[in-house]
Amino acid sequence: MFRRFVQISVLSILLAAMGAMAGEAPTYIKAGHLIDVMGGKSIADQVIIVQGDRIASVGKAADVSIPAGANVIDLSGKTVLPGLIDMHDHLTGNAEHNGYAALGVSIPREALYGAGNARRTLLAGFTTVRNVGASGYTDVALRDAINDGDVDG
Repeated sequence: MFRRFVQISVLSILLAAMGAMAGEAPTYIKAGHLIDVMGGKSIADQVIIVQGDRIASVGKAADVSIPAGANVIDLSGKTVLPGLIDMHDHLTGNAEHNGYAALGVSIPREALYGAGNARRTLLAGFTTVRNVGASGYTDVALRDAINDGDVDG
């Protein structure tokens, strides 16, 4: 199961990297299975066409014509799903430090916990989180570091 989350996370990172290449030729992602969260089902043999930082279309592999020399990511043996969202997270916290022990954690140390937790959260397949509590604006600093590409998240 962890391997699947890593594969999903790699796809999310690839999509983010492709977003930086806006204006270039589309990228075709061959998906062995695609999780349709709206329909609640898994669809086999799909191709996702990404233009810039957006998914332009999704279709059956048999119906999609991929031009010669196109940028293709072959995940035909994998399952692809949208990035997960966690609406209640404490990225800058550490579960081992609670109660009295939490009082001894400095604000800079919380920021470092956040950097590690953001990476682990991304590798678990979560591409969006809502942080619900942090000291000293560590969550804001973490957000800025992620947006600037200094920290994986």
